Amino acid sequence: MTLKVALLGPSSLKGEKLLELLDDADLAIEQLALFESEEAAGRSLMFRGHACRTRPYSEFDAGAVRLVLVCEPVLDAETVSQLEQEQGAYVVDMYPERYTNSECCLVHPAVNGTVLESLDAGRVIGVPGSATITAALGLAPLHAAYELLKVNLTVLVAASEAEREGVEALAQETARLLNGREPETGCFGDQLAFNLLPDVGEVLPDRTTRFETQVRTQLTQLLGEDLEIEVSAVRMPVFYGNLVMAQAETRQAVNLDKVQELMDRAPGVRYDHQPTRQPSLVKDAVGQEVAIVHRIRQDAEQAGGFALHLLGDDLGLGGALAALQIAQRLPLA
Repeated sequence: MTLKVALLGPSSLKGEKLLELLDDADLAIEQLALFESEEAAGRSLMFRGHACRTRPYSEFDAGAVRLVLVCEPVLDAETVSQLEQEQGAYVVDMYPERYTNSECCLVHPAVNGTVLESLDAGRVIGVPGSATITAALGLAPLHAAYELLKVNLTVLVAASEAEREGVEALAQETARLLNGREPETGCFGDQLAFNLLPDVGEVLPDRTTRFETQVRTQLTQLLGEDLEIEVSAVRMPVFYGNLVMAQAETRQAVNLDKVQELMDRAPGVRYDHQPTRQPSLVKDAVGQEVAIVHRIRQDAEQAGGFALHLLGDDLGLGGALAALQIAQRLPLA
């Protein structure tokens, strides 16, 4: 299978990761066109041993390719309109919040990937956010076995959720503080280094944040509309990865003796009921292609419910890898 592919946003963190994954992927790409902002366009990036020069979004034509991979967090209205109206290409976008639900089909291959078999070209396929992916991978097999009724999530979010600007802000703050200097206020509105910030993104009129609303909406789309979900998010002073703590109510009591077998069969997760050491976000999750499920335990009443911790990579597993896996399952020929 040979095809023409456009990648929008190769300079974003997820764009860099996707370009790296595509370099080794089994997609027979005949031509890869890279597009980014007018200011950044003209750079030369390597792909499969050849230099590819990036072009401005003003030159982007969705009709000239079969697959469009979108990694740019913010796009101009004209480019978004092209993506929405294109009928001949498959569009896989890592930032589906820019579309309405009717315009975008939210998909993760390990959770609801069967829907890809019935999607025609011209439909925008949204990749869930990284925290949503981490949560969904761990909760989906338990939902299938015990039927989740309500889930309370606490999401610890890394600086990279705010893209390269967030990573650079945390690095600069840390360096200044370690040298005895006051940190400059960055994109987080307050010091993140050696600190925790309780607001991730814009606070909405109902006092939730836009990020929390996004996780709740996306997780509901993946796991089912009947599931009641509450989300609280906190930004933590680490560069990459995310940690999700879940407290769930289930229709059936969870059988902990069977959970290991259940998780062993589930795609995209790794669970060790009796680990020799506690998992680490840096050592065990970041850069890995599975979410780490840790400490599944029944609720205090030993009835229908459980709690668990989930650790995940936010760039590969939480975005670029999912986009690649979607592309590999589409009928692109």
